[in-house]
Amino acid sequence: MPLIKIPRNYLVSQDKDSITVDIPEPVLLSWQKDYRKISQAQGILKHKETAILSHLESLREEWDK
Repeated sequence: MPLIKIPRNYLVSQDKDSITVDIPEPVLLSWQKDYRKISQAQGILKHKETAILSHLESLREEWDK
């Protein structure tokens, strides 16, 4: 779940269980676009995971020497 930071001036009300905000449409659309980019990028290096891990292991071995 992504965390977002919302400026206090958008706060309408808050209570023990919830927070209500009034966010302008352009701001909301830009957040949706950014989240879409992030969700598309997830797993982009998944197929290279073994190569990355082996490289890290070799770096650790060099560091220990």
